[in-house]
Amino acid sequence: MRLPDLLYRLFLLALPPAARKAYGAEMRASFHEQRRRTRGLAVLRLWYLAAADAISTGISERAAAEAALYEGAPHSRRGSVMRSFLSDSRYALRLFTRQPGPTLLAIVTLAVAISGNTAIFSAIDALVLRPLPYRDPASLVMVTEKRPAEGVLDNSVSPADFFDWARLNSTFESIAAVTTTSVDLIGRGEPVRLVAGAVSPLYFQTLGVRPALGRLFRQDEGNAGAPRVVIVDHQLWTTRLNSDPHVVGTTISLSGVGFEVVGVLPPDFESQESDIRLWSPSTFASAGEAPSRVSHFLDVYARLKPGVTLEQARADMDRVGRQLEAAYPDANRGHGAWVTLLDEHYKQPLRGSLLLLMAAVGFVMLIACVNVANILLARAAGRRREMAVRAAVGAGRARLARQMLTEAMLLGLVGGGFGVVLASWMIGALRPLAPADVPLVGLSRIGLDWRVLLFTAGLSLGTALLFGLVPALHLAGQDLSGSLKEGGGRSAAGVRQRVRIALVVGEIALASLLLVAAGLSIRSLQTLLHEAPGFRTDGALTTDIVLSSRKYSSVSTQIATFDELEQRFRALPGVRFVGATSDLPLSGRDGRRGVGIEGRAPTPDVPTRAHPRSVTPGYFQAMGISLVAGRSFTAADRADAPRVAIVNETMARRYWPSTSPIGRRIKLSDSDWIDVVGIIHDVRHWGLAAPVNPEVYFPLPQYPGGYLTFVIATDADPASIAGAVREQVRAVDPDLPTSEMQPLRDVVAASVASRHSAMTLLAMFGGVALLLAIAGIYGVMSHLIALRTSEIGVRIALGADRSSVMALVLKEGAAQAAAGLAIGLTSGSIIMHIFQSSLYGVTAFDPLTLTSVAAVLLAAALLACAVPARRAMRVDPLTALRT
Repeated sequence: MRLPDLLYRLFLLALPPAARKAYGAEMRASFHEQRRRTRGLAVLRLWYLAAADAISTGISERAAAEAALYEGAPHSRRGSVMRSFLSDSRYALRLFTRQPGPTLLAIVTLAVAISGNTAIFSAIDALVLRPLPYRDPASLVMVTEKRPAEGVLDNSVSPADFFDWARLNSTFESIAAVTTTSVDLIGRGEPVRLVAGAVSPLYFQTLGVRPALGRLFRQDEGNAGAPRVVIVDHQLWTTRLNSDPHVVGTTISLSGVGFEVVGVLPPDFESQESDIRLWSPSTFASAGEAPSRVSHFLDVYARLKPGVTLEQARADMDRVGRQLEAAYPDANRGHGAWVTLLDEHYKQPLRGSLLLLMAAVGFVMLIACVNVANILLARAAGRRREMAVRAAVGAGRARLARQMLTEAMLLGLVGGGFGVVLASWMIGALRPLAPADVPLVGLSRIGLDWRVLLFTAGLSLGTALLFGLVPALHLAGQDLSGSLKEGGGRSAAGVRQRVRIALVVGEIALASLLLVAAGLSIRSLQTLLHEAPGFRTDGALTTDIVLSSRKYSSVSTQIATFDELEQRFRALPGVRFVGATSDLPLSGRDGRRGVGIEGRAPTPDVPTRAHPRSVTPGYFQAMGISLVAGRSFTAADRADAPRVAIVNETMARRYWPSTSPIGRRIKLSDSDWIDVVGIIHDVRHWGLAAPVNPEVYFPLPQYPGGYLTFVIATDADPASIAGAVREQVRAVDPDLPTSEMQPLRDVVAASVASRHSAMTLLAMFGGVALLLAIAGIYGVMSHLIALRTSEIGVRIALGADRSSVMALVLKEGAAQAAAGLAIGLTSGSIIMHIFQSSLYGVTAFDPLTLTSVAAVLLAAALLACAVPARRAMRVDPLTALRT
């Protein structure tokens, strides 16, 4: 059932069951026909009329049924309350149609605020509140390597440690590991590069996933020499495998190697690792080699045995860690295992940012409530004579207050209905803002399900009571009999101005609080983007090249292919420099190895580790990375030449604090001594806000690999040479995909995508709050000046200068704005101080942000006061006195 039909069916619930059965289908058909022919903003008017018609008709029908039921019988209290509610509802609807302007303004205000709250709540519900989409998620845990001496609890795991954990533990029902790699799908249309998961055979069984087609992996398929099999996800099955129901048993070519498809996952499966499209069993070791204990690259998941607690699992893995430390003192000294609930591992990083966004839309909701309360207060002030007549004929204050609350509830429900429509659009608009580099398990579940609709219904009724309570209490405290004596005049005494002014002050305070959060986020992102990454970000194109180990089986063939590609790229018009690296900065790719430092004795408490990278001789020039000392790599640094390395400044300072590393030697665990021949400036590899770690660079022939990212520096727009680069790749090998191609500046932008998304949302909600605050101030000042028309006329008649009248109004507006700003700026700074960890390079009490917010809001408040002030300045004294 589509959302418009569902929403209209909700409106029809106002009809009695008999009327709904008799006329519901006809009304739905008529409405949908009108909706099909309606375009643009007229759709909003159609929804408004449809809602009013359904509700008013339903109220009339139910009132008639109530009257027939109670005719000639003693009236019960319940029946009396129901009839009075129906009567109040009918009257409220007539009132709304007689005053469409204020009514439409209130509905739009509520719809905007409710839609924002609904959209953000749907994200919180899907990503945080609901359990992970796996079988019995409460028993799923993540097991990481801990290094207490370094304060690290979440390090990745080595293959050898994983296999030992699986063999020695006594608390896990099953345990599995996964790492990501890239493969090229060939022979199914245009070659495409895919992210693949290399997993242990029990990976899907541990998560509790069942295939939609076929089977899961068998235990023996993780052994060396086993047949190559693969499981694909639902998206790959539909897009590249044509939704073939007989795909199980067929073979697909991945990087030139045939894999048998044994299963297809269900469409609702979500991987913890982002963008994986297929999975294959792995031994996590090169052919003929034992699993490494010093290379860490695995993510490990486990399922607890029934009845086992998290504390018991941690104690058990501490025992296993001690055993391995005793058995392998060189590799496992100071290492252990740390167990966390999988639910907590994924949701904890999201809670802070999502709660901040929920607080932001909550403030927007409060501002909307203030605006609607002001609208109802203005309406109540104009209806004092009407209420006085009602009181004179026997209506008590509670009865009159109930009338006001009924009107507020109807406004809230209609605004909530339109808010649901806007929320469905907003959710679709917000999905692209989700950062691609953050795994969001549950992202596909964001939408308008019954939980979100229930939240929206509760929010609509709750806010209706909130903004309806103010005019109801105001009315209950007024001397209504005085309105008859005054002849219904709208004097300033007829409304509690202090209540209206307090609401305006509160509105400005809420808006300024939200704008402080948005302003600090913008300033934080600007500071981050101005952080020097250590390389040139403009004028360079990047493309990933992955060579199949089957087609390019020897290291010499791989290096020759990379050399040919580099020469072809360098020959393109406008290209200045070309280089390649195994781990591009800010790309998320990385590795870490233990290194030996000549003349430095290894100590457990101060380990010597570095992050190795393979590069070609032109890489530093292509990236614009400066050489501090020594020399760069040259074509002479071949595989048979003396081994050399270049280190970054951080590594030089850490491991050679009092001398230069040039001419010193280092070694990896599986290598001979390597001469350090150069030092380069630090590069922010892990993020613009992340600290720099020791890095060591090797010439590609001496530290080979089949995965490189080429960086092509050009004088032209990088996008303009993309086509030529693709042609050169196809000329070398038509089966090499070229889909992973993007300007280097886009890589930098992707690294701050999470912060950019949060800033965009906060700025958007801050803008909405500012607009609502301006509308609220304008409405209140217009009404208060209208009430003071006689007073202003007297002032002008007695000789007051018209400019002084305008100055008086602006002074009152400025005073209210100043009071609201004092409260809002202070509160906003205190609240953002709690979220200080989400800011970079700026404090919660940043003077520039606070000054800017104060100036914007003060100018907006004066602008909102200027129009009614000009109207007051042009008041005709004689007309005002006669009125």
